[in-house]
Amino acid sequence: MVDPQHHATIVDTSDAADAALRETAATSEHTVQFYEDESFLRETVARYLGAGLIDDESVVVIATESHRREFRDALVAKGIDVERACATGRLTFLDARATLDAFMVDGVPDPDRFISVICGAIDACATDGALKRARLYGEMVDVLWRDGNPQAAIRLEELWNELGRARPFSLLCAYVMGNFFKEAHGEPFARICGAHDHVVPAESYSESDDREKRLREISLLQQRARALETELKRRNELEEALRSARERAEAASTAKDEFLAMLGHELRNPLSPILTALELMKLRGDGRISREQDVIDRQTRHLIRLVDDLLDVSRITRGKVELRKEPVEVRDVLAKATEMASPLLEQRQHHFEVHAPPRGLRLDADEARVAQVVANLLTNAAKYTEPGGHISLSARREGDEAVIEVRDDGIGMSSGLLPRVFDLFVQGRQASDRAEGGLGIGLALVRNLVTLHGGSVEARSPGLGKGSTFVVRLPALAVAPRAAAPAPTAFALLRSDAARRRVLIVDDNEDARMLLVDILEQAGHEVCAADSGPAALSVVQEFAPDVAVLDVGLPAMDGYELGSRLRALLGTRAPALIALTGYGHDADRVRSKASGFVAHLVKPLEASQLVTVIDRFAAPERATS
Repeated sequence: MVDPQHHATIVDTSDAADAALRETAATSEHTVQFYEDESFLRETVARYLGAGLIDDESVVVIATESHRREFRDALVAKGIDVERACATGRLTFLDARATLDAFMVDGVPDPDRFISVICGAIDACATDGALKRARLYGEMVDVLWRDGNPQAAIRLEELWNELGRARPFSLLCAYVMGNFFKEAHGEPFARICGAHDHVVPAESYSESDDREKRLREISLLQQRARALETELKRRNELEEALRSARERAEAASTAKDEFLAMLGHELRNPLSPILTALELMKLRGDGRISREQDVIDRQTRHLIRLVDDLLDVSRITRGKVELRKEPVEVRDVLAKATEMASPLLEQRQHHFEVHAPPRGLRLDADEARVAQVVANLLTNAAKYTEPGGHISLSARREGDEAVIEVRDDGIGMSSGLLPRVFDLFVQGRQASDRAEGGLGIGLALVRNLVTLHGGSVEARSPGLGKGSTFVVRLPALAVAPRAAAPAPTAFALLRSDAARRRVLIVDDNEDARMLLVDILEQAGHEVCAADSGPAALSVVQEFAPDVAVLDVGLPAMDGYELGSRLRALLGTRAPALIALTGYGHDADRVRSKASGFVAHLVKPLEASQLVTVIDRFAAPERATS
């Protein structure tokens, strides 16, 4: 602790350190010298050390290697015989870091080791009984501060004071003012000043008998302090503005997510009956699928994927896209991707080549997502390649990686666009009519999906008008997969293996409602349909459903309220509740679960998925024959 009898005093003179420490009283003197320029420190310390040698004091210098050399040279320049003083033991140079290492324990100075090391250095100089008290210069505290350990520096200053009460010496410490450049440094700076008997300002303020000169110097220091206060205030205002801007951005992001959720819901509602109608057409047909049906099916599924991509925008930047990994053949991935991108390739009449590897090049991946990556790259190539251009898709193994490459001879990319091409909402130059279209999210999604799979993607282009190449690298599996079981037919997927159930369908969309009725009847269930909550409540007691499939977004009485009324009305005979909605965010699933729904299905859904869920959650004892 600091000696309570010692009071820190600000000394307004550059020679104050020398004047204070030339005293020969039995008490110790502890002075701190702040400095801004190395030359000022060199001159101040040399004058202080030289005065001690002239007065026959034993002098110990604990400094860094560069400072020890400078102090030696400065003493020699003053006519001091440094070599003789060192040889006789009156002058000792110690390395600051090595001395610190001798008594520091876990980043803190150990008191017992400190006393042993420092007293040993002082005693080694006191070989002549006529020598006066020791004179020391130390910058270990400055070294600790520069190393980012200010608390250890302050503790070391306190240990010097404790030692000074037992053994008299004069100590000069030095700190560079550059150590204290932050507002937070004010409190430790004040503690350092309080730990010393004398505080000597840096060279910006010096002793002068000229009152006018001192006033000028004080005015300059006041101006610098005021400028610092102004800068700190400006920075605080900037930080506050940044915080406010961040809050506004977060609010805008939340509003965007809410808008996208509503947009996705509205888009999914018409897509669901379209997809269901296509499945019924396939079931009721003669086994042949017309080209028109195939186009509608392919384009509908492509539109569904676009909707999913749109809803992923808020998660793209965070990389939060759920993957369902399993061993997949790269050849199958390329086939799916080609099928997805083929409408645009055909429309623009591109010359398209695929170089697929033989089976055996496999990935541990989400097949749909990797196919989406490749399809997005193909679609991108098709958009930016003139009609009749050339596009190629290839895959190969390179070591432990599967390399998928999409190459085109289209408009290419400038060197300025290449580093940004995978950023969200970034697009290459387009014609004024935006014939290529797009949202500017396809390549951003590509990068995030590839990264989630532990791979990388790179864009290359020799320049504008010279085409582009996109290279995807993904970890490849080495072990051959087992033969996959043949996929079941569409009819088999719909045929329920469980007992016949009574299913209540409630949906205000007539097309969706009637198609769901057809699907479930085709699966062998007894179905009752209603277009609203009140209509469902009017028939539910007589029908006594085992399962109720409820559209959450019903008018007047939503699906959550309807589910609650069904449970209250039927009690133990209440059906298992299944939510059917266009909202698929995590918060929506949490809400439906909290409302008592056993499953949360997102439109558009596969008919087989609904049949499977009904079989899983319907109570067996409620089944009818």
